[in-house]
Amino acid sequence: MTIGNLSTSEQIFTLATWLAGDFSNWDQAIANPPFFAHIRVCIRPLPQSLTARGVWLYLEQAYDYSLNTPYRSAMLQLIESSNAEFPIAIANYKLKDANAYFGAAREPQKLNSLTLEHLEPLPGCDMQVQVTEHSFKGQVEPGKKCCVFRNGKNTYLASEFEVTEQTYSSLDRGNDPETDDRIWGSVAGAFEFSKKASFAAEVKQIGV
Repeated sequence: MTIGNLSTSEQIFTLATWLAGDFSNWDQAIANPPFFAHIRVCIRPLPQSLTARGVWLYLEQAYDYSLNTPYRSAMLQLIESSNAEFPIAIANYKLKDANAYFGAAREPQKLNSLTLEHLEPLPGCDMQVQVTEHSFKGQVEPGKKCCVFRNGKNTYLASEFEVTEQTYSSLDRGNDPETDDRIWGSVAGAFEFSKKASFAAEVKQIGV
């Protein structure tokens, strides 16, 4: 599929269906265990729409041995952008009571009660997405405004990803806001995930 020829609404729907799945970096973890733990990323479409705009996805990232206690969870809203270079935006939200929804990526009935009141926007943490012929490439919006306090230090998130129909790669790092030096995050490059299960059929598209 050459996604560059699709309309923006079709591209958003395609991106959502490609993201909707259970991903594993098992091959990478086995090949290079000192640098890569075995991580699972599970992204589930919401069974209901939270707004009249966009496609909503729930994300959990966890160690393979602890799937129901993810170290990261988030709500993603895929919408059309006014930026021609980055026609898709992904708005990032955190759940106010994230623990109450742990495991919901694999038990989606837990998501039935979610409303906008359960979410809190993450200022400066939206992703801007480019469309290539066969993939989507995203990066956190510029400005060093996605703040992360970790290991006793203030950092800003430098994040990027690439998605194809069967793969997902991501690189998250925390940099010093003054020097731009890396404070935390991968030293060996991006995490490379392959899709083990697809939830594409659950994606609901409304106005984007």
